[in-house]
Amino acid sequence: MSLKHYNSISKLFDYPKDNYNDVVAEAIASLSNAYPEAKKELETFSELLPKQIFEIQELYSKSFEVQAVTSLDVGYVLYGDDYQRGVVLVKLNEEHAKLHNDCGRELGDFLPNLLRLLPKLEDNEVKTEMVTMLMAPAVEKMINEFQPSSLEAKDKLYMKQHKTLIVPSSSITIFLHILKALYISLDSDFSLLKENKPFKNESFLGHIRGELEIQEGKQSSNSCGTVGCGSSGC
Repeated sequence: MSLKHYNSISKLFDYPKDNYNDVVAEAIASLSNAYPEAKKELETFSELLPKQIFEIQELYSKSFEVQAVTSLDVGYVLYGDDYQRGVVLVKLNEEHAKLHNDCGRELGDFLPNLLRLLPKLEDNEVKTEMVTMLMAPAVEKMINEFQPSSLEAKDKLYMKQHKTLIVPSSSITIFLHILKALYISLDSDFSLLKENKPFKNESFLGHIRGELEIQEGKQSSNSCGTVGCGSSGC
């Protein structure tokens, strides 16, 4: 089974450059007629893309980077900052190194890095395990983060913390199409099971809320309280 189409799909999740429309066209062509549903999602994505590259970049950043809808770091999506993510990263880094898969400036669990690693893996058991235990569950969670109720909740949280929104979440749902296309492709190639998911049922919003609460706690502990604060001790 050839998995070379994941090389093309991986580029969709990299930060958009001037040739991004060509990247999208390449991904559509790579799916050919073997993945008609996934191809349809990418065609819809192509039709909805803004004309200007800076607009695409802004929507990408809002989707995956700043005040993000979700993260593209698979381990973080599944485990947050739990030690289990560290275990996953160690194992993935071994595979990346063994197969000379350059991760650039990103971590080993960055989704595009995993998509580029996938066609290089020769051990079918390792390949299937990486898809079914990591990639597919994470992509499913990413897709769920684009649900209207989740988008609304994140906007409220970011407004509370930052007092402003870079881009309202309702504007960035076009990137949901590339996530759906990827999941459909993985399902077609690996016959995914939709139950007994081997990960905690925590949302990206839950991870972000936890991080903000930690930050607020640190700020509170570093500030001077009104009770018991002497002239020498703030």
